[in-house]
Amino acid sequence: SGDRLIGSPPGYVGHEAGGELTNAVREDPFRVILFDEIEKAHPRILDKFLQILEDGRLTDGRGNTVHFSEAILIFTSNLGMFVQGRDITARSDVASPPGPRVQNITPGMTYDEIERRIKDAVATHFTEVLNRPELLNRFGDNIVVFDFIGAEAAQKIFDMQLANICRRVADEHRLTLSVKGEPLDTLREWCTSELDKGGRGIGMALESCFVNPLARALFDRELKPDEKITVTGIRSEGSIVHLDIQ
Repeated sequence: SGDRLIGSPPGYVGHEAGGELTNAVREDPFRVILFDEIEKAHPRILDKFLQILEDGRLTDGRGNTVHFSEAILIFTSNLGMFVQGRDITARSDVASPPGPRVQNITPGMTYDEIERRIKDAVATHFTEVLNRPELLNRFGDNIVVFDFIGAEAAQKIFDMQLANICRRVADEHRLTLSVKGEPLDTLREWCTSELDKGGRGIGMALESCFVNPLARALFDRELKPDEKITVTGIRSEGSIVHLDIQ
């Protein structure tokens, strides 16, 4: 994986091809580069970023220097959401094995408390788990902690994702789909009831509470192009959701 980023060293297969990261930045230095869930990367991969974060440049496998001074690097991570638990009944002077992972932050905490706990967990991971405090020092104060999704943001996420579904139905099936009134309010309440699952949880709830029931409701109908479909009711029977359409 490290060779894929910066290219294989001389004498190895693929040396002339260069690295995927270094080639891309050389071709266009004005980039936003996202590394998702960076905590899952091998420590040897993380070492590649030391030179980038310190000097703004990186030497690839062919010996060419690539400059990152015009790029924005973003690392995302779930560090701090869960931490290794410990037995609080054990004696403090006796070493005890770590317990199961426990949730470190919960909805309802103040943002200041969430930020403090997350940053403490990040510092512990880089210094004690990875033994890479120098990488943490390169990040400095550029660590942004996101709060849990609030009710207002959840409403906006729901509206956007529902609009995307209606747009897909129009584009792929040439149907005009309308959801209003009580069915819309019920669907919004169901899909935004568990905000600790984030925006992805809203999308998953929409799939199970709206997309799948809609597919079942439309399956037996003879649909005509440019037909208008209106959802007039939504109800659940156990774990099964049914839509009434006309």
